[in-house]
Amino acid sequence: MKLTNIIIGCCVLLILGGCANQPSQVILNPVYKSGQISTINSSLSTSVIDLRGDTSTLKLIESDKTKTFASQGLTESVKSVLDSALSRNGASISNLATVRFEVDIHALQAVVTEKLVSHTSEAHIELGVRVIRASSNFSKVYRGSANLEGPFSHERAKIEGQLNKLTEQIITRIVSDPELIEFLEG
Repeated sequence: MKLTNIIIGCCVLLILGGCANQPSQVILNPVYKSGQISTINSSLSTSVIDLRGDTSTLKLIESDKTKTFASQGLTESVKSVLDSALSRNGASISNLATVRFEVDIHALQAVVTEKLVSHTSEAHIELGVRVIRASSNFSKVYRGSANLEGPFSHERAKIEGQLNKLTEQIITRIVSDPELIEFLEG
C-alpha cells in the first residue's frame, strides 16, 4: 500500500510539473524544403528588419486575459531561411554584393483563442521585399495566413509549426515570383 501511494504521488507530481509552465518564448525556426524551383543568377546582400508594431509572435487570449510571447532571434531565423532559399535557387549571398535584397517583417504572429473545450489559432505573416540596385528598385509585399482548430488547450509546438510552415511557404513564393526573378536578371 505504501509503495502504491508513493507511485501515485510521483505520477501526480510529474503530471503537475509538466503542466506548470510553458516556455515564455516562441521558437521560430523555419526550414526551406522546396529545393530549386527557379534560377536566380545574382550576387545578393541580404538583410531582414523587424518593423512590426506589436513584437509578440504569439498572442494567447483566454477568457478574461491576454498573454503575449516573443520570439528571440526572429530576424535571424527569417534571414537564415531566406538565404537558404535564395542559395538553393542559384543566388550567391555576399555582404559585398552591390544588389541589396531587403526583407521587412510587417506582421508575423499567431493569435490563439482558448475556449472551454477547444482552441483556434489564426496566423498572419506579411513580408515586404525590396531589391535595390544602383539604377533601379523593386518592391512587393507578400502575405499569408493559416488557421487551425483543435480540442482542449493549444499545444505550443503546433502553433510554432504553423508559423514555421507559413514562413517557409511565403519565402518559397518569394523565390519563385516571376516578377522578382525577371527584375534580378534584368
